[in-house]
Amino acid sequence: MTYYTVDATVWATNALTDTTLLYGFTGDNYEKDPQKAVESMRRSDRGVASGDDSWPREMYFVSPYKKLSKLPAIFSAGGVWVVSQRFAEVLRRFELGKTTLHPVRLFQHDRTTPFDGEYFCLAFGETKDTFVPEESPRIRKVPFRKTDIWEPKHTDNDYGLAFEKTVLQGVDLWMDKKMEDVFFLSDRLYQALNAEKLAKPLAPYRCRVVSNRH
Repeated sequence: MTYYTVDATVWATNALTDTTLLYGFTGDNYEKDPQKAVESMRRSDRGVASGDDSWPREMYFVSPYKKLSKLPAIFSAGGVWVVSQRFAEVLRRFELGKTTLHPVRLFQHDRTTPFDGEYFCLAFGETKDTFVPEESPRIRKVPFRKTDIWEPKHTDNDYGLAFEKTVLQGVDLWMDKKMEDVFFLSDRLYQALNAEKLAKPLAPYRCRVVSNRH
């Protein structure tokens, strides 16, 4: 099949594999129902929506030896992705579909001292199936899978991933069914986050949009 490049862009992110965005928190949902808490995280990692009651309402910094003074605009709190109020406000201006934002209060290890600001759990709930591996030179197969699942080979991947032009339809934030460890943004969402100086932690890079010749 022959493809040609469409004059459009979507963006991939490196956030899910960035170890600098990992922060040690535990949540009240673990204490209530650890199995349900873990399952909701696993579903979110695949872009599958979960019920509102499976997300924490409070989270606590684990280490008693360190006190954090500042948190980034988006980070992983013990496996749960959390965003700041400013980040959430931008997301709400766009089409999220079944991806949801859940208010969460963050505390230091003493479970009394709150972090400044408002925060929200980001529960991924949308997928698309538009990835074109044969047009994507910078990928590798994830081993030990029954079906072909791919992941980016490098963090510097500008135009290294390709997607069918139907990727331009629908929600502005999603995961792809054929890929792992990466989520995607529409160009309009990326531009809005970038204008608010919120895109940098995502380490975003451009993806090609292609169409096949019939």
